[in-house]
Order: sequence, then structure tokens, then C-alpha cells
Amino acid sequence: MSEELLNEIRKLEVRLQEFAEAERKAIESLRRWINTLKELHNSMSKKEEKPELTKKILEIRLKSIKAFHEALKEMSKAEHEKTHLLESYGAILFLLETKIKKF
Repeated sequence: MSEELLNEIRKLEVRLQEFAEAERKAIESLRRWINTLKELHNSMSKKEEKPELTKKILEIRLKSIKAFHEALKEMSKAEHEKTHLLESYGAILFLLETKIKKF
């Protein structure tokens, strides 16, 4: 086949790895957010017993919002990498079809 097709296959391989890494980071970010939500829930439950925990709850709430923001950023990076994969799929299929017609 052609060098062009081999280049596209290698590009796909790299893009798949980049996508997998971006997905891993997004999942880790979501797990961090979930942990902050659990921490917030625990603090809110304790507030019923100790009203002075309001400041701590507000701090944890801000921490949770920040963690969610980070998770959304990581998820958007993963989606971006996914678009590169889709681009590679199309390029490879097109090149394969072009080369097969010449057989």
C-alpha cells in the first residue's frame, strides 16, 4: 500500500493513545469531584449536630465546585481527542477505498 496510508495508521495509533489518556484524566477528575461531594455530604450531616460547621461546609462546597470545573475541563479535552479519532477513521477508510480501487 502507500506511505500515506501507513502515516494515517500511525496517526490513528497516536490519537487513540492520546484519547485514552484524556479519558483516564477525565475519569480521575470525576472521581475527585465525587469525593468532594461525599465530603460535603458528611459535613452537612454533622452540621445538624454542630452548627459552627457552616464555614467548613462553605469551603468544601467551593472545593467541590472547583473539582467539578476541573472535571468538565478534562472531559472537554477527552471529547476533543475523540474528534481527532473520528477524523482518522474517515481518512483511513477513504485511503483504503482509494487504494483498493487501484488493485
